[in-house]
Amino acid sequence: MKKDIAVLGLGIFGFRIATELSRKGHNVLAVDRDKTIVEQIKDNVTEAVIADVTDHGTLTELGIEKFDIVIIGIGSSFEQALLTLADLKKVGCKHVIAKANRKIHEELLLKIGADEVILPEREVAKRLADRISRPDMMEILTVDGDVSLISVAIPARMEGKSLLELDLRKEYQINAVMVKKNGSKTSIITNPNMVLHEGDELIVAGKEEDIIKAFAK
Repeated sequence: MKKDIAVLGLGIFGFRIATELSRKGHNVLAVDRDKTIVEQIKDNVTEAVIADVTDHGTLTELGIEKFDIVIIGIGSSFEQALLTLADLKKVGCKHVIAKANRKIHEELLLKIGADEVILPEREVAKRLADRISRPDMMEILTVDGDVSLISVAIPARMEGKSLLELDLRKEYQINAVMVKKNGSKTSIITNPNMVLHEGDELIVAGKEEDIIKAFAK
């Protein structure tokens, strides 16, 4: 579902998240006080504005409370990020996601009222560790609590077997959601009799430990 999202602060994190969200079809407002950065991003988002978001009046002028999600990407000053978060909560923003560089910053942002806090370095470290430890798992996305959506490569021992034969739901409490065969586009699984081959990719949902157990080579 398309959302109205504001990204405040266009450092490496803010710039990337703003352009990626726009590419995925969301309405994105990108804000930074650096004119050069705003010029660089303006063609890749819905709207780009040169403004100082640490100024309370600026947030009011932007109508920031109307956005579904506001992302604080300010990284140069933690104090400014805190003040901006406090102002966002005062004007009644629905959902605020803040970026932190340290664990202690994460705790403070959550106490002040951030709905979510992202530590980019922690997220990157986890993804890298996952990729190195489980090269057969191409992508891991935590959906809700213990539930993960994971792209896995079909191991040799599953060659020539159908989803019906494997019965992943009964054996491992996981569900096969989508499949990518022979380099084709990813498609939703509709036929449980579909035969799998080594090298195919499945997107499955379930607990990460159950998925690892099911597809361990």
